[in-house]
Formats: sequence, C-alpha cells, structure tokens
Amino acid sequence: MTSTGAIEDRLQEPVLDQPPLIDEYGVLRHRGAWLYLTPVQESIMRCLVERLGQAVPPKDIASAAWPAGGPDLHAINVHLHRLRPRLKGLGLVVHTLRGRGFLLESRSG
Repeated sequence: MTSTGAIEDRLQEPVLDQPPLIDEYGVLRHRGAWLYLTPVQESIMRCLVERLGQAVPPKDIASAAWPAGGPDLHAINVHLHRLRPRLKGLGLVVHTLRGRGFLLESRSG
C-alpha cells in the first residue's frame, strides 16, 4: 500500500526527458523551470520547439513571428540574442546554422 502523499510528490517532480512545452499563456516550461515569453518570442520559440533538434529556416521563423511580413533575419537574431541567456537556465540552447537557420537543442544537466 502506498501513501497518497508519495504519489502526489511523484506527480509534481519534473520529468527530465520531456520536450519543452509552451502553454496558452506564453510560458515556456522545461525540466521543472519556466520562462515567460513575449508574443514575438513565443512565436519564434513555438516554431523551434515544434522542430526540436532540427534545422529551421529563417523564413519559417519570420512567417511564424510576423505572418503579415515585415522583419528580416536581423530581427530574428536580435530576439534570439536576448533569449539565449534566459533559455540556458532551462537547459535549452539555440544554435545558429550559418546559411541554413536555427536549431533548438535540449542539453542534459
């Protein structure tokens, strides 16, 4: 027989091998930590999270973040430059693949 408290404790423990998740409020959650995203950051990160571990072309990120058109690669780079140090605390890294796009990676430990 197990105690209810032990079961509740296990349900609240972060699952370390789950992919990152962005909720309906723009909160990115990963490994028991969270990060609030601005609407543009949320669009960029949704694009990267959906293709975790895969190269994502800048045009795909731009069309997700600015559906009506607008900002260019420089704007994406600025947003990612601001996000990178914050993502580090969640164990996430965004790599720039020169000439190809960006890749989101989940790092252990």
